[in-house]
Amino acid sequence: MSSEKKIDENLIVKPQSDKIRFELSRILRFILVTSFILLNITFSADVGVIATSKFLIQKDLKFNEKEFAIFNSITSTGRILATFVYMGLMIYDNRKILTLTTLLGSIGIFFSFKFTSNKYILYSVRFLLGFTRNFFQIYVPVYVDQFGVKPLKTIMMSICNITSPLGRAVGFSIGSFLGEERWRTSFSVIGWILLAFWIIFLLSPINYFSGGANFIGYYTKNKDGNDEKLVSKRENNERYGDSIFEVGEIKVKKGGFDFKEMLGILKNPSFMFATFTRASVSFIFDISHLFIKDYVRMGLKVKDEENLKYYYSLASIVGPSIGGAIGGFIVTLVGGYEHKNSAKMISLFSFATLLTVPFVCFTDTLLKFSLSLFMYYVTAYMFYPIITGYTVNSLPPKQKGTGYSFTILACTICGNFPGPLYYGTINDLYKAENPRLAWRCSFFYYILGFTLLQFSCYYRYKFLEKKAEEDKKAKEEQEMQSIENTPK
Repeated sequence: MSSEKKIDENLIVKPQSDKIRFELSRILRFILVTSFILLNITFSADVGVIATSKFLIQKDLKFNEKEFAIFNSITSTGRILATFVYMGLMIYDNRKILTLTTLLGSIGIFFSFKFTSNKYILYSVRFLLGFTRNFFQIYVPVYVDQFGVKPLKTIMMSICNITSPLGRAVGFSIGSFLGEERWRTSFSVIGWILLAFWIIFLLSPINYFSGGANFIGYYTKNKDGNDEKLVSKRENNERYGDSIFEVGEIKVKKGGFDFKEMLGILKNPSFMFATFTRASVSFIFDISHLFIKDYVRMGLKVKDEENLKYYYSLASIVGPSIGGAIGGFIVTLVGGYEHKNSAKMISLFSFATLLTVPFVCFTDTLLKFSLSLFMYYVTAYMFYPIITGYTVNSLPPKQKGTGYSFTILACTICGNFPGPLYYGTINDLYKAENPRLAWRCSFFYYILGFTLLQFSCYYRYKFLEKKAEEDKKAKEEQEMQSIENTPK
């Protein structure tokens, strides 16, 4: 009788219309999560357009190498400022307003390239582009984690970490298709795509942008895998589908930046070393995406660039996808991010990337260079996306939000911002004597990041090993206490 009563209390009796409403909620969540991911891909397309039209952009805007580098790096300056601003704004539940406002600003910026060639105005709009787009860099992973629908949630979170290379490849394709001389039109195409997403978000209910949700229950599944009943909590020996909740519990959070939390983050060696490794890889990625055409033409002396778009697309789309899939699969097999063996695998993956660096730097033909760059992307993305979860999971729960924002800030200051500026400055000074000098020297930054990552993996491994021993000891003590308390 007691078991029957328990089941009755657990069962949630809902009319069929409610079940349909929950299913429609899942569909809308899937559409919005997908839209946000595609939005981040589109935001990175401008880098691909700039890469494919670099020489004509410089000619039209009368930029030397250094000024062209500033044109690219100044977006990172906007992102740096935006990180602090959005950390303050996102403590309130105004995320639909922020989404629509920042996206509309970005749309206007992409269309503005049609109407001006003034150097300082273009510097300003690139700064504002970095400021507006950074909201989505912070918000989209959080949104996917909150509203993602099982069983696709993990896959979508993985795709979040490769939106940058995918977007740059898309932009490279747009620029190649429209032609180098129509680079302004290419920016407008990006603006039209973003406008379509803006309309989708405008028409979506505000509660799908909220900071919380009311949990309802779980749908159990029968042997055929179909939904059977809605229950309030899980029971043993049952199969469960996606959890069901009513989105839209509005939570206005109070508070702000916690300096004590930040101090704790700065004292965490595993987090800090891994974060700066991410920055070093971002440094290389920005250079390779922005200056690929420049390096092939000026460094490798390749005049026929027709094959470049095919080789580059292969390297920048297929490479990260394969690497991310392999790395994620292997780390899952060894126990996931929180298992001590993940530190060993990340260290091994980073060493594989280090082996590809000499081939990327010192090959002399387009085919060999493209294959080397492909292998660099494959091996780098075996650990680069994983470091996101790896670094955040090395922090206590209350520090994770601040820590993720700090990771973005550090990657911007130490990776995205100095990368293009460094390459353009070195090229401006030494291109006539050694056009490959800037490219080769840039990879020494990865060697620094590789070294720091080994320290991170060491500290993380020791911490997880100690934690596993403590958990095992606590379990044994609990079992002994249970035996002692058993009536004889």
